[in-house]
Amino acid sequence: MSELTTILLVDDDRSILKAWTRVLQLAGYSVATACDGATAMAVAQQIQPGLIVTDRSMPGMNGIELCYRVRREPKLANTPLVLATAKPETVIGAPVWDDLWLKPVSVETMCESIQRLLTLDAGY
Repeated sequence: MSELTTILLVDDDRSILKAWTRVLQLAGYSVATACDGATAMAVAQQIQPGLIVTDRSMPGMNGIELCYRVRREPKLANTPLVLATAKPETVIGAPVWDDLWLKPVSVETMCESIQRLLTLDAGY
């Protein structure tokens, strides 16, 4: 890939952000981070990432609310979304995210999921 795809990682646990950033950079992606949903929305509007990975449980705006807000933003509405959670959620209705990761997530699962979502988003 000639142009790096930027992935926005959102998690209030800085150790997760650091580890996942390293994994994704080694896989050839550019990475932006945010520690909460409000900051994530501001960053996403500014950089328009190719994909967003958000933690489910964060103070303030949680990951599910972030997903809903991203879907309502015209410039971000088609951005692939991954919700990461330590415990499976019961969702009423169709989820607004494209994939669900159960923490701890393996590097293989992360990379396969991201590659699949970016390929689908590119329309291949």
